[in-house]
Amino acid sequence: MPWSDGLNPATPAFRIAASTNQRVRVVAGPGTGKSFAMKRRVARLLEDGVAPGAILPVTFTRVAAEDLHRELVGMEVPGCDDLEGVTVHSLALRMLMRNHVLGATGRVPRPLNEFELEPLICDLKDTHGGKKEVKKLRMAYEAAWARLQHQQPGYAPSPADAAFQADLLAWLRFHEAMLIGEVIPQLHQYLHSNPAAAERSEFAHILVDEYQDLNRAEQGVIELLSDAAEVCIVGDDDQSIYSFKHAHPDGIREWLNINAGADDLGLDDCRRCPTRVVEMASSLIGHNVLRPVPRPLNPMPANGAGDVRIIQYRNITQEVAGVAALVAQMIADGVPAGDILVLTQSKAFGMPLYGALVANEVPTKSYYAETELSHDDAQRAFALLKLFVNRQDRVALRWLVGVNGNNWHAAGYRRVREHCENTGTSPWDTMTQLERGALALPYTNGIVASFREIVQALEALEALPDLASVVDQLFPDGQDTTRDIRALALAVLAEMENDDREAFIRDLSAAISQPEIPTEIEDVRIMSLHKSKGLSAPVTIIAGCVQGLLPRPPANGLTPAERDQHLEEQRRLFYVGITRVKAAPQDGKPGTLILTYCQEMPVGDALSVGITPAQRRYGSAMLHASQFIRELGPAAPNPIAG
Repeated sequence: MPWSDGLNPATPAFRIAASTNQRVRVVAGPGTGKSFAMKRRVARLLEDGVAPGAILPVTFTRVAAEDLHRELVGMEVPGCDDLEGVTVHSLALRMLMRNHVLGATGRVPRPLNEFELEPLICDLKDTHGGKKEVKKLRMAYEAAWARLQHQQPGYAPSPADAAFQADLLAWLRFHEAMLIGEVIPQLHQYLHSNPAAAERSEFAHILVDEYQDLNRAEQGVIELLSDAAEVCIVGDDDQSIYSFKHAHPDGIREWLNINAGADDLGLDDCRRCPTRVVEMASSLIGHNVLRPVPRPLNPMPANGAGDVRIIQYRNITQEVAGVAALVAQMIADGVPAGDILVLTQSKAFGMPLYGALVANEVPTKSYYAETELSHDDAQRAFALLKLFVNRQDRVALRWLVGVNGNNWHAAGYRRVREHCENTGTSPWDTMTQLERGALALPYTNGIVASFREIVQALEALEALPDLASVVDQLFPDGQDTTRDIRALALAVLAEMENDDREAFIRDLSAAISQPEIPTEIEDVRIMSLHKSKGLSAPVTIIAGCVQGLLPRPPANGLTPAERDQHLEEQRRLFYVGITRVKAAPQDGKPGTLILTYCQEMPVGDALSVGITPAQRRYGSAMLHASQFIRELGPAAPNPIAG
């Protein structure tokens, strides 16, 4: 179908798709149809004869990229099969792997998983003040790169930061690895240092979704790739919720200042949510005062008022049981499990709720972070898989030889590393010599014993006929501790055409480090509000709406202005959460939003998730409802007891 088919030329969607300005900014509220408008814009470019490889759609998730591709295929747009949407992270990894870029950066883009940081920390802690200080210094290093602080006039790292950075980079270079937080800054550094690089004029059209959620380095990469490209950015600073990833919402606010003459377009009609939810959301976000230009979010009467409930329970046990009963009843009444989205900011609520739903035989999937690698069994098996694919994976080997040792065998490993650096041999080859008795180094008996076990395990894997058998061996069917990573590994295998080890570990690593949430699923989904970004559901339940979780308290030591910024982001997070609900009255789906909270929970549970009790009573923490409940305005229903 033509890109303009059914589009009214007077609508914002038509203007977004049709604009030929070199620079376009689109500010789009939740559920206002930005995906529809962007799809039509890409369709126009393809119909105009632009080569698919010259178009770079940058999305916040891989699922969003796949959705764009699927919808274009549905429109039968010529060339859409060759169009590839990417995240900034995947684009950076792809570019950094090019031979000429590898030569220029001198770094290997092999990101560390979170669990692989432990031996790094132990190897550096004696020189840099202990484990806590190393973690703090590492986070500061990644934050400085994400914010491009090194480009700010007058910036200079402290002597402690500079010394740590030197040792950290030496460790990473020796182990041929990168921190995940380094991947995009490394590409930025390469592009910034090489103005004649082919990558800077590789694309003719760049489209960027969720621009407000990118950090300075990510936004800088987009700018450096835009030398010869037309650029269209889309976002909404009212939905900026990723400060913990150093997101830079001022980037979309100030974009017009550095792109004079750009088209500034907007989408304000909420086509997703029931009218009552839109009114509640508008009241809520209206309490934020640091909005440069407050924008309306207009309800669509055709969506109907929806079904909105606010329920208070006496304690967390009753809240979990109550929400589980509500979900079970909905499913018994014919609501598909995949239509139900449950959001909560704490595993103290999410995990018991998950257990209650599973106990009620409700098909349920939890999307809390890093579940695939949360257990030692899964970590060890995944590290073995990496060595099975590549014996020279120095990070996996470092982890495996140290995991069972006191202090990760740091003293012995230091001798191994010194020998490697003095002789040019690799850790694998050095440990092979140690195991065979051809080399002797002090304090390495524990390392040699661990290495023998690793070699035996790898020999057993090599005897297996195919990758499916390797997955069965490493992640056995029925073993709870590796259930999630087994499912992910089998899903990756199902997409592969042959037993390519390197492709398998690459795709599995990407799926773990950048977990995706399918938009079409047959299970009830439980996740944090952050993870719900980009999703919608006919039934949305937000549990645990208590002060201390929504909003979370600010960190110690913040200035009053920083505390205000923190509170406003927490409010934006709740705004994102309540606008996930989708109304489709014509299909018998009015759009159901249920907000729940409780009066008390065990003190230990409250403190473990960062909640400061309003008061304590006989081992129970007394809780207050989230202040955001009060800010939903007159459109919100009165709370009821559950």
